[in-house]
Amino acid sequence: MVNDLTKRSSAKMSPVKKAKLRLETALASLEEVLKEKVAIAPEADGLSKDLDTAKREIADLQMKNLTIATRLDKAIDKMKVMTGD
Repeated sequence: MVNDLTKRSSAKMSPVKKAKLRLETALASLEEVLKEKVAIAPEADGLSKDLDTAKREIADLQMKNLTIATRLDKAIDKMKVMTGD
């Protein structure tokens, strides 16, 4: 933002003009950051929804896994009783 020409010309400026230039430069930087943040926001919102969906799917799979594991344990126990193990 501040280049050599700006530095050289600021040496000839009054303190008020220097302050104004620094303020304008800072505001331009803040505006640029804000534009980047606003551009990222919709993408982040979509990612948040995807994350929520993934969490629900994981919870569902964990419940199914527990159910299947329980049923397999029961089947194994029955097989052991039948085979005498």
